[in-house]
Amino acid sequence: MLCAGSPSVNGLAQRRSPGGPMLLTMVASICLALLAAFSFAAAGAAQHRASHALAAAGQPATTSSWLPVLGVLIPLLRHPIWLLGLLLNVVGFVLHSTALHLGSITIVQALLCAQLLFTLPLAAAQTRVMPTARDWLAAAAVGTGVVAIISTRGQTPQTMHRLGLLPAVLLIGVSLLVLLLLAARNLAAPARTPLIGTAAGIGFSLTAVLIVVITHQLAQVGVLGLFSHWPIYLLPVSGLVAAILAQDAFASGSLPAAVTAMTIADPMASWLWGAVLFDQTPPLTPAALGGMTAAAILISAGIALHAATMARAKATRGQIAPEGGL
Repeated sequence: MLCAGSPSVNGLAQRRSPGGPMLLTMVASICLALLAAFSFAAAGAAQHRASHALAAAGQPATTSSWLPVLGVLIPLLRHPIWLLGLLLNVVGFVLHSTALHLGSITIVQALLCAQLLFTLPLAAAQTRVMPTARDWLAAAAVGTGVVAIISTRGQTPQTMHRLGLLPAVLLIGVSLLVLLLLAARNLAAPARTPLIGTAAGIGFSLTAVLIVVITHQLAQVGVLGLFSHWPIYLLPVSGLVAAILAQDAFASGSLPAAVTAMTIADPMASWLWGAVLFDQTPPLTPAALGGMTAAAILISAGIALHAATMARAKATRGQIAPEGGL
């Protein structure tokens, strides 16, 4: 993504041509991010079905108040539908990593909100009920918010000159995870789902940050050289923790509640980490702050409206809409 001594992600492309390669790279990143969003949506649908069913059946019971899903971990690893979701997650991870390597973390993480939009045709296919006007309104709000993010920050050059702040960013992120787990520890399952989902979203945002750093280091030092840099050792830990938190959110409550929390927390936290670590020009101007605030409001409103619609549909039809995410 970055070249040695280059001030931006696409510095080399900019030196070769004043716009063409940079535009193609951005388009490729957007397409890969959308494909990753679809893969994560399908994976979330499969894994929620397995996790929630096993947790509801109490196989086996667990007394843990931190992460009750650990009590059904072994049955999950044997469940064919959950394993299908795992495969789809792997595909999504490869697409997501490539998108992060090519483009801005702000844009890529924001585009992952599209996984909620993919639930419209998925839900229609399962329930044979066409999406409502409210569904499309929610989709329009999320899409407009994503466009606002791209137009506001999409052309901001990316830099690796502030990687000295990476430990501080990771420490803040981990502290937020611990606080959310503490808050959710003694809550009943439905009430704890949004908190655990938010923690999972923050966990995935930290994983995205590590992917950006590692893919940059890969281009600089090669595969063998990666193992002399500490971020490579944190990546599997970060991904595993976020995945477990996501499964716990799936098992403890409704899919809309879990996915809404994850899908809001991930891009919003990623925007913050990206602005601190990677944006060559931090979004401190009134125009940048106003545009990002408007985008955050639109995306959050669209996600909340969509989740409310899906929850209402589940209550009235007695069916779970195939929704998912990372």
